[in-house]
Amino acid sequence: MGTKKIAKEGDRIELITINDTWTKLEKGSKGIVTKIENEKDDEALIWVEWDNGEKLALLNGIDRFKIIKK
Repeated sequence: MGTKKIAKEGDRIELITINDTWTKLEKGSKGIVTKIENEKDDEALIWVEWDNGEKLALLNGIDRFKIIKK
């Protein structure tokens, strides 16, 4: 499952890939979805509070994750 199915606020997710060279996030990083912006848009932003303390959005259709707990 990737970003084609948009997560919902409160979902716990695991990162598969991210297109951001500045983040310390890596494959397997986990976090909680806190907000969805432009949900009906192909380029939705999925804001996540990551376990490492980062607050960073995933870009729908570019970054990939899987939902591990709803």
